[in-house]
Amino acid sequence: MLQPLDTMEIALFLGLGAIFAAGLIILSRWSNTRPALLAAYALVAVSFLYVGFATSAEEAGTWIGFEMTGVALYGTLAGLSLIVSPWFVVAGLALHPIWALYVHYYGAGRDFAPGPFVWATAGFDIAAALVVAYLIVTAKGAERSAAAPTTSKSAGKRKGDGR
Repeated sequence: MLQPLDTMEIALFLGLGAIFAAGLIILSRWSNTRPALLAAYALVAVSFLYVGFATSAEEAGTWIGFEMTGVALYGTLAGLSLIVSPWFVVAGLALHPIWALYVHYYGAGRDFAPGPFVWATAGFDIAAALVVAYLIVTAKGAERSAAAPTTSKSAGKRKGDGR
């Protein structure tokens, strides 16, 4: 069993995860890719990393199957975010820290999952979820304001009206 982290170490690894989330957003801007798309890929990749950690568990077969359930769950949310709504990746990113902390830090998975990695992924997931949600909301707000008339004067004008 791995040693639990102290408060300073937890804060450090949460911050490191948030820095990685900022890197994801910068990468999405640089590559002109939707942040929700990269976040969906990252969610699936992180889920697969836990499968890798499960290979060192005492009962590896059971844990690999359990972790593949997480891959299926978060992979489904990531896939739905690509074809239905980016809110699904926000939901996946919001749920993943709960799973990671409950199973891999406080639960039986702490025997094979490194505590620093668990807290770093929690920080990444929370920061990425907040940023992607913000970008979704502001993009929809921009669409609404573009569709609405800006002033009452412009609403009263008609083409060729002369006003």
